[in-house]
Formats: sequence, C-alpha cells, structure tokens
Amino acid sequence: MITILGAGAIGQLLAHKLTEASIDCQLIVKADAQYSSEWCLTHQEHQIYHEIPAVAAQDCDELWQVWVCVKSHQLEAALDSISHAITDSTNVVLFQNGMGHEKIALRYIQPQQLYFASNTHGAYIKAKQAVHYAGQGKITFGHLESDSKPEFLTQQICDALNAEWHPSINNILWQKLSINAVVNPLTSIYQCKNGELLDSDKWPKVLALINENQRLADTLAINLDAPLKETIITVIEATANNQSSMLQDVLKGNLTEINSINGYLLDQASKYDIPVPHNWRLWSEFHIAYPPLKQLAQANINNLDPATFHVTQQQGTEPPFSGSYNLHHEQGTYHCVCCESPLFKDDSKFDSGCGWPSFDRAQDNKAIAYRADDSHGMSRTEILCAQCGSHLGHIFDDGPTETGQRFCVNSVSLQFEQEKS
Repeated sequence: MITILGAGAIGQLLAHKLTEASIDCQLIVKADAQYSSEWCLTHQEHQIYHEIPAVAAQDCDELWQVWVCVKSHQLEAALDSISHAITDSTNVVLFQNGMGHEKIALRYIQPQQLYFASNTHGAYIKAKQAVHYAGQGKITFGHLESDSKPEFLTQQICDALNAEWHPSINNILWQKLSINAVVNPLTSIYQCKNGELLDSDKWPKVLALINENQRLADTLAINLDAPLKETIITVIEATANNQSSMLQDVLKGNLTEINSINGYLLDQASKYDIPVPHNWRLWSEFHIAYPPLKQLAQANINNLDPATFHVTQQQGTEPPFSGSYNLHHEQGTYHCVCCESPLFKDDSKFDSGCGWPSFDRAQDNKAIAYRADDSHGMSRTEILCAQCGSHLGHIFDDGPTETGQRFCVNSVSLQFEQEKS
C-alpha cells in the first residue's frame, strides 16, 4: 500500500495514476474536511472517476511507504502528523520543490529510509476532489546516499507514472532547482504564463539568471544533463500556456516555496562564497512584491505608535540621535518591530557616529530586501524587512569593517531581544 500524504494537485494525480494501474494506494487528507471516496481526473477534456480511499493522519496505522506531496513549508507539520505511524521500516519519498528538505525529514526517519522524487508532470486543482492533468512529464526517483534501486520501485509503478530510478538524484534535484529558481519567481513577479518569459522585455533578465545559475552549478561540480539555457528554453516552450506553481500560490494569497527554491540556492552560494548578484536582486524584487509575513505585520500595525508607523509604513526617518538603540550595546538580536523576524545580531553593531543604529551585516542576508531610493534629491538604497516589507532604513558602502557596509537603521523599526544566559 502506497500512502500519499497531501491531496493537492500532484498527490491526486499520483493517486489516479496508481489506481489506473491497479496499485493499492490511499490519500491522507485533512481531518476537518469532508471527502467522498470518488475523485475526478480531467485529461484532454475527458473526465475519469476513481474510487480512492482517503484517511485522516491521526487514523493511520503503521505505514509501509509514504509519498509526501505537500508544499515545502508544510513538510514539518505533515511529517509530524503521521509520526505515530512511522516505523524503522517505513520508506518516505519527498516530492517537494526545492532542496534541503532532508534536514526536516531526518528528524523522523533514518537516512536509509529517505528517498526523493523529481516530478515534471503538470497538474492543477479544479475542485477539492478534482484535478486537471495539464501535461505529461516524468518522475525521477533517487536516494542521496545509495545508487541502488529499491525493491519498492517496481516496474509496474514506473510504467504507471512514467518514472525511472536515477543513481545521482542530487544532480537531478539541482537541475530542477536551477530551472524553478528562474521560471517560478519571474512568472510571479510579472504575473505571466511561462511562455511569456521569452518575450523581448523579459528575456534579458531570464538569460542573466540562467547564466548565473549555470556558473553556480559548474563551480559546485553539479553535473546537469544539458546546458541550462537549452533546458530552460525547452521547459518554457513545453509549458508555455501554464502558470507556474509559485504564481498559482501568489494569486491565491498562499505562502510560496521561495525559501526552498531560491533561498536554498542563495544559501549554497553564500556557503561557498560564490557571487550571484542577479539572484540576490531577484530575491529582493520577489519579497518586495510578495512579503510572506505582510498579513502578520498588518495585524500588528494597529498597535504601532505614530512615529513607528510613519517610519516603517511610510518610509519615514526618525531624528538622528533620538533612537533608543543608537548607543545600545547589550548582547542579543534585533528583530523587525512589525513581524518579529530576526534582522541583526549585536556582534554586527558598531558606533558610526551618524545618529542611527549601524550594523555591518545582517544576521542572514536573506532577511533584508533592497530597493533603489531616489527621493529627496539623493540616490540611495533602501533596506526593508524581506518578510513583511517594512521600511528599516538605508545601506551605504562606507562601513569601517571588512564588509564595507553600513546598514543605517531606524531604532523604531527594531525590537531587541536580549540573549539568554
């Protein structure tokens, strides 16, 4: 029995394909929702109905094989919901976009139990129990530490899903990551279908990201199947009329998988000190357009005093030498006052004499978004909280430390949390 955790588009599609091939499977669904046993698959304008068992996570008994088809930011909660049914012999296959998910999965299972799947089938939800099969692709299975095909991946399963085993799944995952890191955020920013990325006004930015991601893969010795430019053009042309999964999430107001896709890429570039300026610019543009914690910040705005509201929401500036953190020297972390995301550590703070708190680096480079600011007759770079979009201050290239940076931040944009002893 194959248990599919997550009844989204890919989860439903897999369940239909397995059922058509007479392979026993079941879907784990939300406990608080009502489901019938009949599920609908639409393909080439034909509707096909299958009886697929559905069960709530808390009602699961011991699980033999679990295919996890939830979004990347839902992974931890999903695995936690079935932790009581996971044993030492449970095989878990992760279908998430992006990379780095093993850090979460290995809290629940051993490395030998963990497999990955890279999916290129196209599907989208039409209704709660109805999925549209938008385009045939394939599924590549693999293991990070073993190149031996497992017994559970039978020829019957491979035939049903147009699937294969790959001995170097890390390269396959990197290839998909490199594609998604271009197509998904750009289609979201432009709010366009995949094919429109080939338009003349968008192609230069696409090409710059492709070239940068190819250099990153080459530097990291990632063996892509083909040159990335060739692959991405093929993918864009083949899915020209599709909306990327990230754009679908943006349009629905859902959290996206930007962290596990572009965030992972940036983390790897930073880890090995590889410059990727186009990817950093894309990260800022996306988070300024769609700050993931904007709703949380909006809920907190009503509690802000007028000065804090003016600075964080109206790009204001507090008077110099007036802020409570200007000469503040305690050990701890400075958070965004609007969404509480961590921004700066005390060890990056220095006294610049400018009258505002100054830092030579962010706690995490992904915590800050950057935007050109030509107001007041000056050319500056504004810094914002990447998680909620609140204004923090500006960044300058006159810092005295090795970073050469000075993050000039308004005190009222910050909330300090003292380090616990």
